Amino acid sequence: MATRYGRLVREPDTGERLQEWGTLEPNELRIPGDVAERLVEALGVDFAGSFNLFYLLRKHYWTVEGAEHEAVGEFLEAAYKRARDINDDLAERIVELGGIPPNTPPTIQARAGVHLEAENLYDVRTSLEGDLDGYAVLVVSLREHIELAEDLGDPDTAERLREHLEVLEDDAQTVEEFLEDDTLVRAEEVH
Repeated sequence: MATRYGRLVREPDTGERLQEWGTLEPNELRIPGDVAERLVEALGVDFAGSFNLFYLLRKHYWTVEGAEHEAVGEFLEAAYKRARDINDDLAERIVELGGIPPNTPPTIQARAGVHLEAENLYDVRTSLEGDLDGYAVLVVSLREHIELAEDLGDPDTAERLREHLEVLEDDAQTVEEFLEDDTLVRAEEVH
């Protein structure tokens, strides 16, 4: 019989488990295990944060309304796709380092510094302000982990994170520009 971990997660009845969650396999990058372990842990935080940012942006793309809904919607669609690409790249790097990325709701949420928004529908200004907070959290995390990767002697991980940082900072700047625009509905104007 399959082992269940709450309502959402189960262990299959059959099949061979190739690697247990939380373990590290030797990597082909020749990065020592202790270094790889620290990087996998750090990248797991960034992975979880970018996963949640992706969901925030996608929710806001689905629900954007108002005078600038076309421009904001186009940006949000492109931004959530960029966040998803960053998320995928972080997962790939974790695997290359010998780890397993967080991949269930409990493991993702336990690591994410970027918080999800409640299921409710909010005005576009409130939504974008939340997105900007998410970007800020993720940018700080990436900066710290770039330094960590450099200190641990993994310039390839540092360079990948730098590329992601540039994308996130550019998108955050666009969100700030939208928030400066008076045509966005202000929270106090929503009835």
